[in-house]
Amino acid sequence: MQEVRTAEMLQVSRTPVREALRQLEREGLVVSWGSELKIIDLTREEFGEIYVCRTALERIVAERSALHADPEDLDEMAAAIKDARRASLAGDHAGVVSANTRFHDGMLQSARMPTLRQLMDTIRGPILVARHRVLADSSVSETQICDEHERVLAAIRRGDVEAAQENMVIHMNQDVQRGLANFDRILGI
Repeated sequence: MQEVRTAEMLQVSRTPVREALRQLEREGLVVSWGSELKIIDLTREEFGEIYVCRTALERIVAERSALHADPEDLDEMAAAIKDARRASLAGDHAGVVSANTRFHDGMLQSARMPTLRQLMDTIRGPILVARHRVLADSSVSETQICDEHERVLAAIRRGDVEAAQENMVIHMNQDVQRGLANFDRILGI
């Protein structure tokens, strides 16, 4: 049983391991595979489905952020973009993913809508896996992603709901194209 092996390896009791594995399963990061748990790996179709859902929700996030973001929210989103640019220049892929996640989380926080946060949380695990898929190809321009985030943030700063939504949809569509290109590259298409 995976739980026992993991607890022994970490030299902890089975209870915290069991709870951690259950949380990972609830977040959609692992799935049952017989008596084992397996880290998810999205198919091309699942990737597309996640982005259909994500795009719809992120559009609402951008709208609400444009209406409700305060100066502290704006500063945090700007800092996340700056950190992503710095990580990109340093070749720190994990740092880029982390900073990009902070940007989106900051925007969600600024939306001031707990129900929207709950909905986003239901697909958070697969979104994180999808983000890694988008950024897994070294030909993806992390600078372009930062530029897209800058355009979303500029619209939010102006309180321009339509521009925030439009720029977010463009960003999501670009992520879909980047992710699908990575699937195609792996499959040799």
